Amino acid sequence: MTSPPLQRREIKTRLKPVLILLALASLMPILVAAAPDEASGIVTNVVDGDTFDLRIEKTDPRIHYEIERVRLADVDSPEMSTPEGEPAKVFATEALQGKKVWLDIDDKSKDGRDMYERILAVVYLEDLDGTINATRPFNRLLVDAGHAIVKDFTNNEFDPATWWEEGIPQQEPSPAPEIAPTTAKSGQFVGSLESDKYHYPSCRWAKKILPQNEIWFSSSQEARAAGYVPCGVCKPP
Repeated sequence: MTSPPLQRREIKTRLKPVLILLALASLMPILVAAAPDEASGIVTNVVDGDTFDLRIEKTDPRIHYEIERVRLADVDSPEMSTPEGEPAKVFATEALQGKKVWLDIDDKSKDGRDMYERILAVVYLEDLDGTINATRPFNRLLVDAGHAIVKDFTNNEFDPATWWEEGIPQQEPSPAPEIAPTTAKSGQFVGSLESDKYHYPSCRWAKKILPQNEIWFSSSQEARAAGYVPCGVCKPP
């Protein structure tokens, strides 16, 4: 038996909210792919091009302190000990100091932090109207300005390719090190396969390196030739 026209209209009316919910559910993976508003705050201090201190306003369960140190995910800015370090810091200071920024915190690492306990995040600036500028994160702006390079670390959730619709700018290949680092569990300095710093073995950060990630060097020249830079805490040569 067919339903009268009025009854068919009632059925369609009841189905409409269900169909809308199903459509929204199909879009959910796209909507949650990036979360640029997990935390926010005011930048109080710029350490270098890719690291700064943030006074937290909107918090998140992974936030532990009123002021947190934040490290930009998947980009690497020159160390302050190099000639390029100061210009990178100046650029970051002019863009961030005293400004409100928003964080998409890494969901893959423990508490969203790197081995130095810094919040690892994609950082978004706020527009004049108070909305989040989600089109170009500061991670990308730093690279576009020539003050950082892209380093797609696999131990976090982010994929830099999503920030460059037209393709990630190609970096000049680094020259092959003349001296290969030793894989033996001994040496004068130690680094991590997931970082670019080398340390004295007694350094508190060296002791946090997982055994399977350790890489040892017999000299600072060997570490630098392999692309590593000195730890800012234990300050090896």
